[in-house]
Amino acid sequence: MNNLSVNGTQNSLFAKPTIGRSEYGRVKVALAPGKGFMDWLRLTANKHLTKRITGGVDHEELMKHNTQDDCWVHLFGTVYDVTKYLEFHPGGIPELLRGAGRDATPLFNQYHAWVNYESFLKACVVGPFIGDLTKLPPPLPPTTSDDTNKLGVPSSISTLFNADPSENGFGSRVEPLEPDGISIEHDDWTGLTPANVIVSMTPVFVKTSINTRGEEASEENSRLRILIHHFWKPAMEFEFEPTPKLNQKKFHVEIRKNRVELRFDDVDASINEILSREKCKIQRRPGVSYHSTQIVDLYRLNHDTIVFSLEFPEHTVYRIPIGHHVSVKVRKGNAVLYRPYTPISNPDPRRLDLMIKIYPDGICTPSLSLLKIGDELEISDPIGEKDFSGWTENSQQLILLAAGSGLTPMIDILERRIQKNPNSKVFLLMFNKTRKDIQTGGLPENSEGSENSEDGKWKLGEFWRRFEGDERVVLKNILSAEELEGHLHGRITSDLLKSIIPMSSESRRAFICGPDGFIVSAKSALDSINISSDHVHIFQG
Repeated sequence: MNNLSVNGTQNSLFAKPTIGRSEYGRVKVALAPGKGFMDWLRLTANKHLTKRITGGVDHEELMKHNTQDDCWVHLFGTVYDVTKYLEFHPGGIPELLRGAGRDATPLFNQYHAWVNYESFLKACVVGPFIGDLTKLPPPLPPTTSDDTNKLGVPSSISTLFNADPSENGFGSRVEPLEPDGISIEHDDWTGLTPANVIVSMTPVFVKTSINTRGEEASEENSRLRILIHHFWKPAMEFEFEPTPKLNQKKFHVEIRKNRVELRFDDVDASINEILSREKCKIQRRPGVSYHSTQIVDLYRLNHDTIVFSLEFPEHTVYRIPIGHHVSVKVRKGNAVLYRPYTPISNPDPRRLDLMIKIYPDGICTPSLSLLKIGDELEISDPIGEKDFSGWTENSQQLILLAAGSGLTPMIDILERRIQKNPNSKVFLLMFNKTRKDIQTGGLPENSEGSENSEDGKWKLGEFWRRFEGDERVVLKNILSAEELEGHLHGRITSDLLKSIIPMSSESRRAFICGPDGFIVSAKSALDSINISSDHVHIFQG
């Protein structure tokens, strides 16, 4: 096996051979045995790996810790000692060292905006940052020569049309559909589904003139963006030059095998003039873009969990595959933070739901709890590359293990299973502490906030009532800190699983989502009932 070597100069780092790319395009390297995700969880479970500095860390102290043997980074107001994590980093040690002794927040936002770093790095906290961020050096440049999305070069209108518009289309074909549409096709897009396509037409304002008093005049234009995020293939983005001729134009999207067709109502000019290939910027593995949504409904699911129903603008078609997630921009004062959430599909195709647990002492969720109907929330393009439909629809026995808010990806998986394979067994086991934490319906009587819960709107509540006592769709609440009639008591163990899930020689698949300690215990319990690692997917926060 090739080992990483660092020759002593910051600009001469050599990483291990790459093995592919992450869910949104970043290069991944081959990790040594025992340095995987589960290994990190086991190493850090209920431990702290570094010395805390309760008084905080200033910029001068942070900059001293900038080597592979002593690596501290700043993330969102907290300093972390990631020295022991370096060998576990999927992007390689040199990539993580780009932020050593520096503010690594820009790097994190670029590559990992959806990752729950507070949970993942909780064992590495040194203390709060109390210095001056402006005095910290910027991150080092990428260490991989094929990293086309370099720091400081976002996918935005300011850089969109600097390159030659006739550049490589990466095998795609953009052609007009006279008189009112365009077609985008690629031979690799076999089996394309509506869930793989996002179309948005957003207003942009272009300066047209400036008078002698220095006052600027601008004209509203519409920018068309099409994102194809096919399973297991690099995402491709098609952005057309803004034009006023598409303002307020409605469009219709059709998927035909390996092609996306877009047709507009009442286009005033030749479609080839408006949306020609020469006016289209094509990017392979683009950076993550964000979409503005409006909160059109919200309700309290239990004492600390709120469901937000988000609606996209009229000129946006947004779909997300099951099991994929998004990054949510959270504004806290003048700061912008990011949190990963798995949306839940809504019967209205223009809407998505977010189930969010509010932590009173958290960094982000108190700000989210203040949002009202009518407020806006920005969410990213879907993040993920895996196609879970095969596992969800075809396995004879499907096991879903969720703790706390780890329930969110399981809801749409459960729904898909019920729709596509209603005669095979599915087990959804939901682990919480007390009755107040239950998420299958409204709060019990006399619980705080019960007047705000609305069972009729909650998809999982409908499933809970519909399949009560069903032997094919088995839904169980399991409480660890309270015994409650009608619900199980305990923690996830092999004995608990064996008491609920019958042993079977048929094909079995399992999904796990929850806190780190739960993931380790759940994986061990599945091992004990002979479900191999190849048949288990862990949703990583």
